[in-house]
Order: sequence, then C-alpha cells, then structure tokens
Amino acid sequence: MARKRNFDEDEVLDRAMDVFWRSGYEGSSMAELTSAMGLSAPSIYGAFHSKRGLFDAVLDHYADRQSEHGTWILSAPTAREVAERMLFRAADELIGPNQPPGCLLIQAGLTAGRENHDVPKDLAQRRRAKELALRDRFERAVGEGDLPADADAAALASFVVAVFAGLGIQASAGASRHELRRIAERAMAGWPAHTTGMARRQTPQPEAALVDSNTSSVSRGRPREFNEADALNAAMLVFWRKGYEGASLTELTDAMGITRPSLYAAFGNKESLFRQALDLYEREKLSYVAESLAAPTARGVAEQLLRGALQRQASGSDPRGCLGVLTSMQLSDEARGIREDVAARSALGTAAFVARFERAKAEGDLPQTAEPLGLARMLLAVVHGLIVQSSLGASPIELHALADSALALWPSA
Repeated sequence: MARKRNFDEDEVLDRAMDVFWRSGYEGSSMAELTSAMGLSAPSIYGAFHSKRGLFDAVLDHYADRQSEHGTWILSAPTAREVAERMLFRAADELIGPNQPPGCLLIQAGLTAGRENHDVPKDLAQRRRAKELALRDRFERAVGEGDLPADADAAALASFVVAVFAGLGIQASAGASRHELRRIAERAMAGWPAHTTGMARRQTPQPEAALVDSNTSSVSRGRPREFNEADALNAAMLVFWRKGYEGASLTELTDAMGITRPSLYAAFGNKESLFRQALDLYEREKLSYVAESLAAPTARGVAEQLLRGALQRQASGSDPRGCLGVLTSMQLSDEARGIREDVAARSALGTAAFVARFERAKAEGDLPQTAEPLGLARMLLAVVHGLIVQSSLGASPIELHALADSALALWPSA
C-alpha cells in the first residue's frame, strides 16, 4: 500500500508548475524545485519517482485546471465566439498576477537536450490535442451552416492556435494586457474574410519553391587549427536544436570538432559562444526581416516577412523553429543575461516594425485609425505562432494557410 503523503499535493504541484513555467524543463534544477516546493529531494523522488515524473504530474495537474476553461471555450454557440473566447481569455490571463507570463505548454520546452528529447514531443502532443478539439468544433460549425461550406476547419483551427501561441510569446516578452487584446482584436477583425480565405486548398505549392539556399558563411579571425566559421555554424545548429540550456559543452565540442580549451580560447565561455551563434543566426537566417522592412507598402512588409518566415521554416537543411524564440522559452535564473539579451533583440525588432508602420500611416498607406504598435505586435505574434506550428511539424501547405489568413486581416488605406 502506498505511503500516505504528508503534504498537500495540489499545493506542491502548483509551486513546481511555477518553476517549470518560468525556467522550462531543462532550466529547472532540483535545487530550485525543492526550494519552491518546500520538500527535500528524497520526498520528491518518493512521491514522483524522478524529475520527469514530477513534470508529468505537473502537466496533468495543469490539464485538470484547464479542462473547465476548455469546455467553456468549445461550448460557445458560434465558431467566432469559440475563437474569441480562446484568444481574449488568453490576452487576459497570459500575464495574470497569479502565474508566470506565457503558456506552460510552450514555455516548458520547445527544445531539449539528448537525455530529455521526448519532453518537447510530449508537450507538442498536448498542444496538438487542443488544436484537434478546435478543428472538430469548427467542422461541426461548417455542418451546421455557421461557417461557409468551403471553410477549411483544420486551417482555421491552426490559425487560432498559432495566434494563441504568438500571444504567449509576446506575453513572455513583456507585452501588456492591452497590447495582447489588441492583437486578439486584430486577429478577429477579419473573421468573415479569413473564413473565406481559408477555403480548402486544391493545389499544393511546390516544395522546391520553399527551400532557402542561403548556406554561405565567411571565415574570419586569425588562423587556427580549425575553421572558426564552420565551428561557430555547428554550435549554432546545436543551440537551435536543443536550446541554450539543453546544449551541453560535450555536445557543442563534439559538433564543433574541437576541445574545450580550444572553445574557450576562440569563443570564450558557453554564454559568449551562444551570443556569437545568435549573431550568426541573425545575419544568415533572418536576412528576410530587413528585406521585408524595405518593402514599398505596409502590406508588402507583412507579406515579405511571412513569406520569408515560411521559406526559412521549410528549409530542408536547418532545424525548424526560431533560435531566439526557442531559447527564450526555457531559461533558468542563472541564464538571466541570455534572457535579457534575447528580449532586447526582440524589442529592437518590434520597434523597427512600429517605425515602418508609423511611416506608412503618415504616407497614407495605412488608415489613420491604424495602430502601428498593434499591427507590429499582431504581425510578430502570427510569425511566432507560425514558428511554433512549424516546430510541431506543420506542413508547408498548413503554414501557407496561416500566412494567407493573416494577410486577409490586413487593413487597407
């Protein structure tokens, strides 16, 4: 017979959930967990068997807490109200006073190291279950005549889930409740239009058109016994696949083909190496962002950004997802400097789009009622949501449907 526990399980799971939510699975140490839960390591192992067992219990506890909300969302009388309940509730609660910002199923880990490779898959399955529930609800709406007969319920569900994920990432980056609600409002503003725009696709777009062939790199620095540019590129790929916390020094040196002393001599410590890898990523993998800002119209900016993100996610040679987004989702307090650096880079990107849309508004390219900050936040939320969907294995066709849906919402002058 199991031994009676001398603690309130719901209370300790709430405390553990807070740690996993803030730091991600990889970034949560047993020291942090024992301190937050008020339990010794033997007590935790006795009750939950392992850190992973505790994490699974936290996820089940979270699901139990969310089930009533999920039922309420899906019980809305119309498909539009279902989407509104999901997005506006997210805007109100993703930065609530009683929980960390963002969504646990995203924050806890989009990437992981070798030993915990199944964690992102488990989280992806749980997020996928929510999307399938939405799809079934929207299919019912099509059958009942609440949505047009040619509406693609799967694409519509994917769009709503992508915006939800984008809201979570924006919340974790410091967006206010007002800004999140404006993103939700913008996403819902064109609901009839993007319902029509999400008609079932008949002809798949060729895969070849989505492949980004930019694989060049430039060697720099003094001569070494190894190619520094190649080593840095290899490190970038490790961080991209596993995140900052999940990338061990052994995995990094193995991939880079160098020893630890060589790594320290050439790149400094792990944090310095990551910053250089992130610089490389921005130069070589995010060039489409700067190109989109140079588009002649605000809509052109949005279209080029989304198409550029699609091409990057469809690149067969690179990991899916975004290095900055994936890393920011799971960092411990010890990596606060990395978190702040990633957040600062994100803020600069947002400011660039706000400035571009303010110029478009002044030139009459956007209506005077348009809010440049709201548009920038909404656009980046969709891009981030698209990245999350891509990391879950969404097909190019599904990702193109997301982009089309976002563009259908774009305001005209």
